[in-house]
Amino acid sequence: MNTLDARIQKLERWNRLLTYAVTIIAVVLSLLFLLSATPGHKVQDEIVAHSIRIVNDQGKNSAQLVATPDGFLGLYFRDLKDEMRFGVTMTPSGKTSIDFFGNNRARLQLGVIDGNKGEEYSLQLKDREGKLVWQVPVSNPY
Repeated sequence: MNTLDARIQKLERWNRLLTYAVTIIAVVLSLLFLLSATPGHKVQDEIVAHSIRIVNDQGKNSAQLVATPDGFLGLYFRDLKDEMRFGVTMTPSGKTSIDFFGNNRARLQLGVIDGNKGEEYSLQLKDREGKLVWQVPVSNPY
């Protein structure tokens, strides 16, 4: 019976060690799970990119924020047919314009431009082909 008692004691020791090991592993995994589950979603302070485009599920009806290599900045909106409809642009010198599009051409433009006497405003209406129909008849007096 000594041999049988020794074998039972050995099995009980292994059983205790195995129970301790499984308990420790369970506690460590639980702690890792709890530490990784942070409340809420961490939001980045800043996104740095040359262009950000937001689209619907079909990749259409987009909004795009762009910084070009030559210094222009723009925010542009396209419709479901992927045609430009509205845009806001800033030149490298800081002049801004707002453009309303039809048939992928600017139909109404309102902006600040460099004129003969310095900085002037501009307001232009164009036809379907992009030809000038009307513009402000006088330059900015300021």
